[in-house]
Amino acid sequence: MKRRQLLLSAATAAPCLVIGKTGEAGVVDYESPYEEIDWDTWETVDSMSHQHQGTTDKSREIFHAMGYRHFAFSNYYPSAPTLLSDSFRETHADVTWAPNAEQHSFLDSSLHFNSLGSRLETGFGKYVSSAERKTAPINHRFEGIRIFDKVRPWEGVYRLDIKLKRLANSSDETEAATLIIDGAHACDRKEDFADKGPVNNRSIAAENHTIYLRTQSDSIEIQLNFDSEKLEVTQLRLMQGSNRPWRDVFLAALDGETREGESVGGLIDPEGGGITLNHPGGKMDTYLEMLDFDSRVLGLEVWNQLTSGFGSNGKSNPLTKPPSHFYQLWDEVLSTGRRCWGFFVKDHNTYGRGRNILMAPPLASKSSEERESTLLRAYRKGAFFGAVSSIASDEEGNVVAPFDQSNFRFRHIRLRRDGSGKAVAVEVAVAGNDEKLRPNIQIRFVTDQGIVSIVNGSEGEFTIPSEKEDSSPPRFIRVEAFAYPKTHNQGELLHHETMSKLDVAEISQIRDKYAKKGATSFGSSAQLRTPIPIVDQIFSQPILRKT
Repeated sequence: MKRRQLLLSAATAAPCLVIGKTGEAGVVDYESPYEEIDWDTWETVDSMSHQHQGTTDKSREIFHAMGYRHFAFSNYYPSAPTLLSDSFRETHADVTWAPNAEQHSFLDSSLHFNSLGSRLETGFGKYVSSAERKTAPINHRFEGIRIFDKVRPWEGVYRLDIKLKRLANSSDETEAATLIIDGAHACDRKEDFADKGPVNNRSIAAENHTIYLRTQSDSIEIQLNFDSEKLEVTQLRLMQGSNRPWRDVFLAALDGETREGESVGGLIDPEGGGITLNHPGGKMDTYLEMLDFDSRVLGLEVWNQLTSGFGSNGKSNPLTKPPSHFYQLWDEVLSTGRRCWGFFVKDHNTYGRGRNILMAPPLASKSSEERESTLLRAYRKGAFFGAVSSIASDEEGNVVAPFDQSNFRFRHIRLRRDGSGKAVAVEVAVAGNDEKLRPNIQIRFVTDQGIVSIVNGSEGEFTIPSEKEDSSPPRFIRVEAFAYPKTHNQGELLHHETMSKLDVAEISQIRDKYAKKGATSFGSSAQLRTPIPIVDQIFSQPILRKT
């Protein structure tokens, strides 16, 4: 069965949860997340929905220099909002902040999610320094520990990670360390945190170990005995995730909960922000269930720099064709009739690609609280688009400032309506491309039928098929636009026809030269790190069919 047939089959079989009011019987109409935007006066704001770092002013200065003006860093261990210092706020009054964190370690799912605008704090994380790990035995006390309590047991369970490596000069493959833990017992995390007894002189072989601990004290003391001439401790840390079912953590992030008599978590603006489902490499049914759980579960990551862009390397061979299953999953979800916004992120890669460009009315006259709410509400409504841009570099192949910042934008995305108010076409215009480096533009209209129209130019229109025509009206309409050079591969002409035959993952890797590795390396995958991308790509949120 062809992919198009599969999409239509899924759309027929799945329940339809769509935004907007039900249209008149027999009349097909559409609703756009951009309908309230005044494209002549509203401004664009570069934002992040899944971005680590930002814990120091030095790091925050880097993101400010890249053009970000909405800071919503999402760190973990602990999973808690990353605050801006008073000095940074005073120096950069143009930056709007939002709480966010990456939640993980659920009892019933390997998912990671972010919660834009949520005050939820979970988890713990402390590392034993490399200097302390070199001297045997290691005696370390972890403090600030929550004691195991049956009322909220997940808060009293921690994960001890130990990485032990046999040195090259050791010929004894049975060489091991011994571990003693005071203040906690081992536990079975999968069996309701059942107590498995004390850890006393446990033998630890030269490999990676994870031990779940059920606490008995407000501190945990460990002693690791080993022969430093034969073994090396490369990691020793005490960590904690959420240790709860994902539904419980979703609700804590969205609505808050009571902890020790105090209200914690919840959204700072009930009408703004929500949950994003990160690097979605799992099964579609999992994400449908989560999207259906609450309307404030906003959507999926379509591009994640850390996991090879439009899809992780585990799904296909990037040497022959770059993976794109995140991107494909987005359309498959939309083909069921569900609202699902698409997010574009760098994740851990500071110098990588992936931004959310929010649309907002002028912010200068608003208070900080008003700005925060305005931008979080843009996320909730889908009044933003994604950007996967080119990377700036010098002639020697060094990646340089402003890195992936681009002014390529949608100038408008409008539904044209007939005299009765029914949507009959989608009108699109783009602007802001670098006329010298990227003078060529291509616009694509994408529906559940795939790519239905390609326009080579800065303006385009897609006429929506009526219900009377042979082809059924699409369930969704998305718009993609690319600004690209006249040549690539060091002088080879890049024609419109060539671009039209490439998918977005292939376009994201078009290059002229290769980058040198260094402090500003922008990817962990060699396929993304070494070719310096030279095309700007922007992606609208879906216009959805009412039913």
